[in-house]
Amino acid sequence: MKIAVVQMESKLGKPAQNLRRAEHYVREAAGQGANLICLPEAFSTSGNILEVADVSVPVPGPETEFLCEQAKQADAYLVAGLLERGDDGKYYSTSVLCGPGGTMLGRYRRVHCHELEARYLTGGTEYPVFDVEFGRIGLMQGYDVNFPEVAREYCRRGVDVIVCSALVPEMFAYVANMRLPVRAVDAECVVAFASGIGTNLFAGFGYMGRSQILADPLFLEAERFDFVDGDERMVDLGTEPGVGVVEVDLDRMRRYRAKATLSGDLKPATYWQLERE
Repeated sequence: MKIAVVQMESKLGKPAQNLRRAEHYVREAAGQGANLICLPEAFSTSGNILEVADVSVPVPGPETEFLCEQAKQADAYLVAGLLERGDDGKYYSTSVLCGPGGTMLGRYRRVHCHELEARYLTGGTEYPVFDVEFGRIGLMQGYDVNFPEVAREYCRRGVDVIVCSALVPEMFAYVANMRLPVRAVDAECVVAFASGIGTNLFAGFGYMGRSQILADPLFLEAERFDFVDGDERMVDLGTEPGVGVVEVDLDRMRRYRAKATLSGDLKPATYWQLERE
């Protein structure tokens, strides 16, 4: 199957333009035969956290209807990040998964929030998985990359592809870019990282870009590169807008994982023990 990551700039205060821009890239990805297309976090609004009460949207709602229609037209699965206004009156950074049949299959509310975000956003509590025709999908978002527990939880659930919609400030680019391949190894699966670019004028910083598709380098060695180089990125879009598409043999990955998984050597009884008084 083919995976596509979209790297785009979302303009503050320009939701209609952002949707049109996303539509253009989704069509481009579909034209390259993508079965799974990934848009960044908060793609319709950018990271306008300070005004989340004004820019957040209901899920489901008009934005998810737009995404479902795009998925249907592309005949592909589509993941995108939105700032969600929950029925409980709280606000979330949410990723939604839409199917080629034109329906929303589910959502993930980002569990981890930076201390500054936590003043405006509420963290979710679940790591949902979705069984689709080519395999099992898990969802996460940019700040989750800092926590290996997320990747390991999806590994435990046998996920084939993790889609990470992201909007990471550029000052954290080095650390995020360093952690991404480690998360692919932790999860023992493919990671599709779709990242926003551009500048947040309210906050005074830009976003890192570096949208990429990664996997365990030992899995990729025979087909993609000389392992001595250590380059586990099958796609890396740098800082420019665009679409990156790669074909992945998930059956081969599952066979590799069955032989090379570390899960049989885990010692869960030793982890996260409460200190004895």
